[in-house]
Amino acid sequence: MCRWSTRAVFNFFPAIKRSINDLLGDGDGYAENPKVDIESLAKSNGIKDIQDVPKEEIWKKYPKAHAYIDLDTSIIYVRDDANPEKRRFSIAHELFHFRFQLQNKDGSVLSLVARRGETWKKENAGSEEAEGEDIADFFAANLLVPTERFILWDEKSVSEIAIAFGVEEGCIEKRKEEIEHELRLLEPKNFSLDTEVDKQAPLTADELKHDMEGHTAHASGKD
Repeated sequence: MCRWSTRAVFNFFPAIKRSINDLLGDGDGYAENPKVDIESLAKSNGIKDIQDVPKEEIWKKYPKAHAYIDLDTSIIYVRDDANPEKRRFSIAHELFHFRFQLQNKDGSVLSLVARRGETWKKENAGSEEAEGEDIADFFAANLLVPTERFILWDEKSVSEIAIAFGVEEGCIEKRKEEIEHELRLLEPKNFSLDTEVDKQAPLTADELKHDMEGHTAHASGKD
């Protein structure tokens, strides 16, 4: 988990960020509890069920996979021996495939990426197209550790952040590598990416963190 390449995934960051904004609709309270309830989120966005099954049942369809989604039934199947962190990441990963394959029938690149699978990626290792599953992992990491939530916790230890977000420590280490690049891709004062603003120098991590802390304090009714 959390082993995607950073070479190409950032090309998809704006589209991924918009999708995550739509899914989360971030309200207040995440400064204290940043953990995304991924199972409830998936079910409220079209997933009919999430079932834990023996790995052999999954491997019959997708060898060595941690999970898969049956797009005919909208059911996600996860290995029953997965730890809680891997399980959460697997659900978020499969939600990408569901969201962009079934709901985005517009011929977009992300729709094409969503049709790829882990087995296909391994069989085509080294190809540019094989990065499709990397993009699904990038989506999952951004959904479970959203940029605006992460920056409020970035001064804590990796283990503390991982526990708070319910992901593996490797995922947090990867997000630390990505965060500055993501911030450079975001227009200043336009974190949701849904309006145009004048071109200015991007906000620094400290500036954005200050803005977000003010936002969450205001939303929570704090002084």
